[in-house]
Amino acid sequence: MLIYLTSDKNKGVFNFLTENNGIPIRSFIGEFTLLDFVANDLSNFDSCRYLAVDLECLLDVPEGLYEAAESIQKWFDRRLIIFARELNPELEKGLLERAVYNIVTGDPDEWEERITRAFSPGGMTAQDHIKNTCTREETTAEQQRSTAEEVNRVIHSDSTSYQASIEEKYGLEEMVMVAGSQNRTGTTTTAIQMANFLANQGKLVAYVEANDHNHLRTIISAYHMKKEEDKAGEWWQTKGVDYLLNDGVSANAYDYIIFDLGVLKEDVMKPFSQGDIKILCGSGKCFERDQLSVATGFCKKENIEDVNTLIAFLSKEEQLKNVYHTAKYVAYAPDLMGWHQNADLFKDVFKLNEGDRK
Repeated sequence: MLIYLTSDKNKGVFNFLTENNGIPIRSFIGEFTLLDFVANDLSNFDSCRYLAVDLECLLDVPEGLYEAAESIQKWFDRRLIIFARELNPELEKGLLERAVYNIVTGDPDEWEERITRAFSPGGMTAQDHIKNTCTREETTAEQQRSTAEEVNRVIHSDSTSYQASIEEKYGLEEMVMVAGSQNRTGTTTTAIQMANFLANQGKLVAYVEANDHNHLRTIISAYHMKKEEDKAGEWWQTKGVDYLLNDGVSANAYDYIIFDLGVLKEDVMKPFSQGDIKILCGSGKCFERDQLSVATGFCKKENIEDVNTLIAFLSKEEQLKNVYHTAKYVAYAPDLMGWHQNADLFKDVFKLNEGDRK
């Protein structure tokens, strides 16, 4: 059942769902404080799977709307659907930041299509909203190849014909290669936080687990990521980022693909060297600096330039000693999906303020 809080003006917007999809609708017409409705009334509707809200009938936008959305996600197994004839960009951004993706707005001729998408098994995703603002070429059959598979082909091939294969296959994207000087230097955390930062900037982003650590399955489960699939393959999605396993396939086009290569060793130098942006994660701890020296030595040996060395676990006092002359320092950010603590660092790495990247 669909519960619909609506103004009189928009009371019939969802009516076609009853005839086309067999979804019963119970409408409440008037003015509402959404936060109060969620706190006091929503639990009374046990058979309700969907809650649609016409923004014109709400009295507590935006603060109450945001808090209500967060409460629904935390306490209820309900899908929240937002309807707005016109939507303020700042309000839309606030909803997307809170993982509210089922938003119906824009051209009235497209409302029915968007509502149908919102009521589909997977619902709308952050990528749906980003795609609405982007113009891109159609994805070719070659681009449908598993991105992780392409990296693995480079890793295990001795043929020089694959030296530039990643850029040739995926030339429309910025290829971001992230590797660590050793295990547990924050490589996966940094890669995922960068992906979330870029998604927040309106970029189409994919994270690829291009290593054999198998952490991603655990992350997918812990963060209840939404599974997406098409004829090409499957991937998982949350907060505007697509996540691909080592053998994952996605036919989507992206602005950035971030490859988590694991530990930087000789057998992953080929794909690392092909990155448009190369990230080396290291530890500033005194007993782990030798491993960082080994990793930077690999880069020098292979004449790999423009490596962004990011140092974690180093106090402000140690940073002032300027032990690492060309390195950048990562602020402590334990939230895997967080990025705000290192926003300025990531802007610098991706040069987003300079206009020389996508």
